[in-house]
Parts: sequence; structure tokens; C-alpha cells
Amino acid sequence: MAGLREDKKRQTQQNIMEAAKHIFSLNGYQQAQMAEIAKDAGVGTGTIYNYFPSKGALLLRIFTEEAEEMKGSLGDPYNDEGDLVQSVIGAMHGFAEFFQHYPKSFWRELFHVMTEEVEESIRLRQGLFGIDEEMMKWVMFMIESHSDCFLVKVDPQEAAYAIYSAAMSDTMFYMYNEAMSHEEYKEQLSRHIRFIFAGKMKPGKKE
Repeated sequence: MAGLREDKKRQTQQNIMEAAKHIFSLNGYQQAQMAEIAKDAGVGTGTIYNYFPSKGALLLRIFTEEAEEMKGSLGDPYNDEGDLVQSVIGAMHGFAEFFQHYPKSFWRELFHVMTEEVEESIRLRQGLFGIDEEMMKWVMFMIESHSDCFLVKVDPQEAAYAIYSAAMSDTMFYMYNEAMSHEEYKEQLSRHIRFIFAGKMKPGKKE
């Protein structure tokens, strides 16, 4: 019986998260109301607060699960024997997919919300930076485990930061350029990552 109750709770939580994705995509983050999400999920508004204390907490939980799925598709950085540069590009393309789940207008609005110095915005900002940090740790470990591929000594942490900075710059450019397609965004990411590695790899190692 307890197992059935837990299954029902998990299903209710999943329904709420799916409804929130729909409402966030439709109305944006700031305009989305918990009552709308509850109606879409087929539950009472109070039920949502039993699972998520705030709208920001709900959004962060959605992002965290999506990021976990993305990380799950990545290989073990210490056991990956493939092409380092292509592996990093693949990881950044996975990062780019994260931004295809919602309209560009949603992300622009969310970036604005995250700059506000209120408790909810600060928690959301810290949570999203934590997701980014996990991705950069993977890139850092990948570079560290392929240290014998380089012609020169490369600091894994500095290299990961350079890749992260390029990725965020490309992401912001994509978000604020309505004419830029998602494929063009990924192609730009690939070019910039290859540029970072250019001239640093031993002969026979791909750049």
C-alpha cells in the first residue's frame, strides 16, 4: 500500500512538472501562475506547494532533471579513449540542447529575472550556476584525462573556464538573435571550441 502511495506521489510530481513546462513555454516565467500550472496538471494549487515551495523551486527542479539526463548521456571522462575535441564539442552540443526546450523569449526573460536581488532570483541563479558548474567539471576532467594529447602544458581548470566562457557568450548571442537557428548556434560553438584547442594538440591528434 505504501508503495502505491509513493508511486502516486511520483506521478503527481511528474504531472506538475510537465504542466509547468507547458505553461512556462506558453506564458513565460514571470507571467506563469501556479494556479494555471495546477489546472493544467489536474491538481489543486495547494498540492503544488506540497511538492515545490515556490515557482523558482519548481523551475529549478525541472532544469536539474533535464541536466541530469544530459549528463547521463556523457561518457566517463577518465575512460573515454575517443577524440578529445569532438567529445568536448559533443558535450557542449548537449549543453546547447538545454536551451531548445523553451522559446528564446523565455530565456531572455529568465536571464533578466536572475539579475534581480530578491531571494527567489538569487536561489534560481545559484541553482542554475550549479548546473553549469557540473558541466564544466566534466570538461575539466576530460581535458585532465587526455593531458598526453597536448603539445604544451594545459591547465584543465583554465581550459574548462575558457570553453565555458565561449559557450555562454555564444548562448547569449543566440538568445538575442532571433534570426539565428539552433543549428547555427551549435556550429558556432563547434568553431570556437576548435579555435581554443588549435595549435595545442600533438601531431595525429584531432583539433
